[in-house]
Amino acid sequence: MKTRTDLLIFLRPFRILLIAFALLLAGPGQGYAQDEAATNNQKINRLTLEARLTKEGQAIENGLEWRIFGQNLGQDGKLPLLAEAFGGIKTFDITQGDYLVHVAYGHAALVRKVSVGDAATTIIFELNAGGLKLDAIAAIDTPIPAKYLKFDVYDSEQNEFGERKLIARAVSAGEIIPFPAGTYHVISRFGETNAEIGADLRVQPGKVTAANLEHRAAVLTFRLVSSAGGDAIADTSWSILTESGDLITESRSTFPTMVLAEGTYSAIAKHKGTIYSTNFEVRSGVFGDIEVLAIN
Repeated sequence: MKTRTDLLIFLRPFRILLIAFALLLAGPGQGYAQDEAATNNQKINRLTLEARLTKEGQAIENGLEWRIFGQNLGQDGKLPLLAEAFGGIKTFDITQGDYLVHVAYGHAALVRKVSVGDAATTIIFELNAGGLKLDAIAAIDTPIPAKYLKFDVYDSEQNEFGERKLIARAVSAGEIIPFPAGTYHVISRFGETNAEIGADLRVQPGKVTAANLEHRAAVLTFRLVSSAGGDAIADTSWSILTESGDLITESRSTFPTMVLAEGTYSAIAKHKGTIYSTNFEVRSGVFGDIEVLAIN
């Protein structure tokens, strides 16, 4: 027959599971706040956090990162993180007192001091932000496959050395990224060689700035062939030079695909110790093949 002590020992794992389940239902950060309140006999009230791009805008439904910090530094010299949540509008059951709340939406962010009092509190954060949607074309009407495009976003202001602060690196084409309202310097990179352009773009509060930058470049595939239109000869290495003889890029692929800015170049193919070459011109938006004949 089980004693009372045996029964308590038997039920202890189930009690632990119930406590863990209750904390899970409380949501990010809420279990911590309630536990603290129970320990210190402090009153708990509900804090609702909402963010908008502008004062007149609608509540942002997803993509937000919320973090609630205590105001007093911990032993590590940092503000203690009390709760965090991701998504749109979030609610926290938290003890009365003052807190620092940080919200981030893409590259837009805001920190506010928030006081939780005797009643439920709703705080609306106005981010004064918009979005950038970036894309590019080659020539007037030639679309560029997204896999070839990357964008870097910089602050519009330059320091004494002419350098700008990098804000976002390798943004994909067609992706909408939130930014604080303001002007930004955007660099578009088409491929990985020398096709690059820049533009200054303005982000307006509550709006998406869609920009389609124009590159003067083309995608080319190189082949060493024994006759025009023939198959590419394997075990070939490549060097691409400018008209003045500067090395642009190299490849050990049999038939490499490269993006080059408009201009005149030389293609040098090396196969089994023998060098073959040809001069060629790149015209914007004219994608195609460059053949080098393996003829001495």
